[in-house]
Amino acid sequence: MVSPLTLYQEMAEYSQNYAENNPQSQSLRHLLSEAHLLVRTALLQTSKRHQDSTGDPDEKMATLTEKQELEEVFRQNCSQLGDSFSRGSPKDCHLALPYYRMSGLSVTDVMSRNRPLPGSPHSYGPGFLFYLKHYLFEETDETLSTETADEVIDIFSQSEPSLLVTVCASPCMKNVNPARTLQILQCLEDTAGVSVSLTITMATMMLHLGNLPQYTELMERHAEMLLVYGFIEEPRLLLHDGGGGGKKEQVCTTALARQLANSQPGLLVAAMVALHENSKVQLEQADFIFKELSCDNSLQVDFWEAMLMASSQDAVIQELLFRLASVYIDRLTNTISNTTSKQKSLKSAEDLISSCSHFGALHPWLTVLNPAQMSSSQHQEALHKLQACFLSVLLAALLCGPSLSVGTVVPLLERLSEETTWGFSLHLLCATRREQYDWSIEKLLDRCPQAIIAYANHHLQDKHMALWWTKLLPELCDRTRAAADGSILLSVLNETLVVVAMETSPLEFLELVPDDGTASYFLPYLLTCSQRNVKA
Repeated sequence: MVSPLTLYQEMAEYSQNYAENNPQSQSLRHLLSEAHLLVRTALLQTSKRHQDSTGDPDEKMATLTEKQELEEVFRQNCSQLGDSFSRGSPKDCHLALPYYRMSGLSVTDVMSRNRPLPGSPHSYGPGFLFYLKHYLFEETDETLSTETADEVIDIFSQSEPSLLVTVCASPCMKNVNPARTLQILQCLEDTAGVSVSLTITMATMMLHLGNLPQYTELMERHAEMLLVYGFIEEPRLLLHDGGGGGKKEQVCTTALARQLANSQPGLLVAAMVALHENSKVQLEQADFIFKELSCDNSLQVDFWEAMLMASSQDAVIQELLFRLASVYIDRLTNTISNTTSKQKSLKSAEDLISSCSHFGALHPWLTVLNPAQMSSSQHQEALHKLQACFLSVLLAALLCGPSLSVGTVVPLLERLSEETTWGFSLHLLCATRREQYDWSIEKLLDRCPQAIIAYANHHLQDKHMALWWTKLLPELCDRTRAAADGSILLSVLNETLVVVAMETSPLEFLELVPDDGTASYFLPYLLTCSQRNVKA
């Protein structure tokens, strides 16, 4: 019986006759395809026989040797089929890709097999271009040499110049000669016209050459929003998957992204938000990128804030709200220990509150509780106070907004002391959000009674209106009576009685007057209450 290897060798020799006479003949392709099926079937059978063999070691070794020989001829056959389809008709050109992949040939080897012969009228075949495009579009760990990368640029400048931007953005092209490539890109711009992605690619080449003035000039050609569209068109100008099977953490920045982090952080943040919203990058990948670029996580927080303004996905919004609340609390804690962020935030608290619906306007009583003043004349202490004020405003704005779940923040706030005014304000906001009004009224009367009316006007309304006379009024009466200097409390009591007189009947008002209360003090308010009821 003739072995598959012997039969294959005979078919291979026979195929040489077809190859010499007509390399693109259907007869040659049919013969190579039959040889492919023969070897593949024999390889599967031999592999199974090798796995199942448990007897004679010599027999097992012979099976292994046969398997290795079959694998070698299989790769040889795949490379021949790849060659056949690489120069074939456009109808079947896509078949060059799987055969070249099964052959185990490197891209350099495939390129050398497909170079047009000197003086030949034929250019690169459609199957080869199809293979090369797929190789460049995929993320791979392989990096081409400068010589090979330059040849790839030449191939596409001749065959499909419109793809040069995508080719240059491929991670395997990092060794390309930037000066030579820049000349080709400039020629493309002269013939095809200016495009944003082409300009960014040219700027990247200038960056590789170390020519920062020319890099800056190119980047300033277009408005920031247009540059963002350019990155949407070709995300790999900013980041690469880095190979590794598409794992979330397998992502890395380009030289351009690192440059933008230093010179144009706002553009980088806007571009990453746009990439996420257009499903070009995942949130975890973007986080990894910003951690790489910013050691003190300032850019990452800027990205989260920008994402919060742009995203419409509820799950993403809740995740971002929790992250921002956590980082604001972390920074507030670090401010206490004199640790400050080196990089200024891209947006002020006022900008975020006015432009993002998830940040609410601060309640009026917070302004009374936290007057915007700094009494310290020491510069460093003033900076810490200013940063604490900025962070507390952001966190308070989240708590005043409609979206943050207060239950997720309460455990985090345990790290913040109530001794500082802003710490107390945040704890009070959380308690109010959880409708712990009795506790909040008592705490606010203890710390800042002048803020209680503003607090009550904002929160003690509708179904909570009765707290004006069931909780606030009795507390004020007791505290005013016991206070040595009750001027502030007396003023607050007056304002409270005005509200109570407007919301109760005369009989209800009389029942609220303390047994030991001075009648002349309460009489004007009772009179107002009676007149209002008569008019009603």
